[in-house]
Amino acid sequence: MKKRTNILLIVSFVLIILVVVFLILTNQNSKSNNPSTSNNLQTNNQQVNKNINEMVDCGKMENPNCFMIRMNECLPVKGVLTGTDGSNIEISILGIENNTCHFQRRVNNILNLNCFFPKETMNWDTIDQTFGNDHGLQSIVDSSCNSGW
Repeated sequence: MKKRTNILLIVSFVLIILVVVFLILTNQNSKSNNPSTSNNLQTNNQQVNKNINEMVDCGKMENPNCFMIRMNECLPVKGVLTGTDGSNIEISILGIENNTCHFQRRVNNILNLNCFFPKETMNWDTIDQTFGNDHGLQSIVDSSCNSGW
């Protein structure tokens, strides 16, 4: 009788483990097939993958990838940052001009920086350097940018 009870306990335990594994796997599949998640990804990809000559407005850059993906390819894109003093800072990549990447920065709608970076130097560190954050790229910024216009 004791042997039979042990077998029933083992079989019950194995069934419980199988049910738990099944529930975990089912839950993971439903997350990956979640329509709202896939719709958000699709919307972001559509925005980033617009026509290469069309300006993409990334707004206040809640999704940094919107800006970064296009910036890395020197495709037209713009976004707005908020300065520590509350000023609006619009940064824009206008595209490739004369084999350089055209970047502009406007503070409170006034152009204060106009740059033509070599395409291979166009990345976030270069843009961050234009704000005075040292990434060892000041010589590139100095040779590529004009303040104001």
